[in-house]
Amino acid sequence: MIEGTWGSDGAPAEWGDFILMKRMKWSWDELQATPMYVRRYTLDFLNALAEREQAENDRMQRQADRAQRMG
Repeated sequence: MIEGTWGSDGAPAEWGDFILMKRMKWSWDELQATPMYVRRYTLDFLNALAEREQAENDRMQRQADRAQRMG
């Protein structure tokens, strides 16, 4: 998520709709036809994947920084 965009409040529901439609390539009609519990667990799954990807990117950056310092 874009840091600080919504202050201390959580992101608006539209942000979740946007993420689901973009990542799942769903149309608005497909999104509306998807049960809310499916939207929730799909969004949770996508967030878990994004966190894992970020952790892996951070790990690789640390390795690159370490290698650069060592010469």
